[in-house]
Amino acid sequence: MINLSEELNFGQYNYIVEADIKGFFDNIDHDWLIKMLEQRIDDQQLIRLIKKWLKAGILEEDNEIVYPKFGTPQGGIISPVLANIYLHFVLDNWFEKVIGEITEGDTHFSRYADDYITAFRYRKDAEYFYSKMQKRLNKFGLKLSLEKSSIILFSRFKKQGSKRFEFLGFEFSRSTSLRGKDIIKRRTSRKKLRKSIKNFRNWCKMMRNQKLKTLFKKLNAKLKGYYNYYGLIGNYDSLEEFFNISLKILYKWLNRRSQRKSMNWDKFEEIIGWYNVCKPRIVEKINRQLRLNFA
Repeated sequence: MINLSEELNFGQYNYIVEADIKGFFDNIDHDWLIKMLEQRIDDQQLIRLIKKWLKAGILEEDNEIVYPKFGTPQGGIISPVLANIYLHFVLDNWFEKVIGEITEGDTHFSRYADDYITAFRYRKDAEYFYSKMQKRLNKFGLKLSLEKSSIILFSRFKKQGSKRFEFLGFEFSRSTSLRGKDIIKRRTSRKKLRKSIKNFRNWCKMMRNQKLKTLFKKLNAKLKGYYNYYGLIGNYDSLEEFFNISLKILYKWLNRRSQRKSMNWDKFEEIIGWYNVCKPRIVEKINRQLRLNFA
């Protein structure tokens, strides 16, 4: 995430290609996957085991056993690894060896699992990649979700016309600092924020019968995990919004489970202080070398 922000901030990029693969994990071609594995793995016994695992029957609701020809079993321990290998051959290597050699301006490719974005200096390069990408995915049994894929302007020279894009739960946008410097702003995407709040509400429901000591211990662990992921520089307001909404949800659930008179907010804040509930915090560190070079 930090590397992407630095690349966009200091590189010469004006266009972003947003891409979404339709039903990626369900459409991985077994034959292609085995060919890819054979290029890296010499152990044929291991290859045979992976083949058997991929072809293992799945029991449907009507008690019928189905033997899949595509996709990797959901919840499988090695499913993410195999999926990553698949896209490494389909996209990573291809972008580096083919697209990167043909395009004229700066290019950048970032991928995590099946989420990826590409950045280009020139629109013609972005359009070339977009058209070739569809054919490339089709070759390996994958399809681009056209309604979720597009080319957007993302230029420091045209901030007013530049759009925002989302990647790995963050919304990226161009902006200017108080010192007049070009910066990349990152905040929690509204979609992910709503999902996190929904998940927190469900968590409170599951924890409603726990003792306060246990509940707040797990609450702190949950909040720390959230801050560790979303605690990027410039995203404090989003962290605070999640924190405040979460406390209100927790307050309602604690009152709902009480058989006695409902506690007021002041009493709730005392409890929050007593259990030292983790407040929002930024965990990302400033890259001092970059700050010195570009200050």
